[in-house]
Amino acid sequence: MARPFAALERFFERLFERPAARLFQTRLQPVQLQGRLERAMESERRLSGDRTYVPSRYRILVNPSDIVAFDGFRATVERDLAESLHARARQRGYTLLERPTVSIAASAEVPRGDVVVRPDTGAPLQPPGAPGRGAAAQQPPPPPPPPGFASSGSYPGSGGAAPGAGAFGQDPDLAAAARTAVFQVPAARTPSVVIDVRMPGGPVSRLTVRGGTIRIGRAEDNELVLEDDRVSRHHGQLATRQGRLVYSDLGSTNGSYANGSRVSEIALGPGDVLHLGGSTLTVQAGL
Repeated sequence: MARPFAALERFFERLFERPAARLFQTRLQPVQLQGRLERAMESERRLSGDRTYVPSRYRILVNPSDIVAFDGFRATVERDLAESLHARARQRGYTLLERPTVSIAASAEVPRGDVVVRPDTGAPLQPPGAPGRGAAAQQPPPPPPPPGFASSGSYPGSGGAAPGAGAFGQDPDLAAAARTAVFQVPAARTPSVVIDVRMPGGPVSRLTVRGGTIRIGRAEDNELVLEDDRVSRHHGQLATRQGRLVYSDLGSTNGSYANGSRVSEIALGPGDVLHLGGSTLTVQAGL
């Protein structure tokens, strides 16, 4: 349902924003580019299992007369826009296959005052083999027939007859057993993460997470005890889910913050910083 709303949104953009830009001859501002990027990210979401994938690479096209406004600091704007997309994806729980990148380029086909965002569709939005749109085309090939069976689906002694005849007589259970394929369930990858822990006035200690659940708080029954008056007795917890490290707030009094934004639950990656009261937990090594 995201695409019809995105198309309607783009219609109103063309209806109101372009005439206003031409009338007042306003220069493009980074905040306008950020808004278009965020809408492009939302319109290109792909649901796969229990995850929502979004593109990681974006190309912004503007009129050659408009790109002059970014001369001298275009690289800085591109970097800041990429960081804002990364923060938005984290906040909304979207999955990125790589850290976002943004490039700004001139195109004579784009009217003055307008902005066109083109997410990179050359890279897959989800890992190979992950279910999602077009999942039927990505299904693995059928397993080979049991030993002694013809690939056409005929059975020995049956002369190509349907299962349940020939070598199996009239027993449908034996025929069904011959058609049953057993698949190996892939083992979930357990993350190994190194986290630097700093409490108020104390040195940095190192915590290695290799799976399971680690409760965090002031109480002594936590796996990670923080001597911090601003931390609740049972403040939050770290747990592994489908190969990802996830932090969940346990209803703490002062809340939990990831990279400056308050969160109730978030998937963590290298470089992310959790603020619990006056303590910080910094993810150093990735999954």
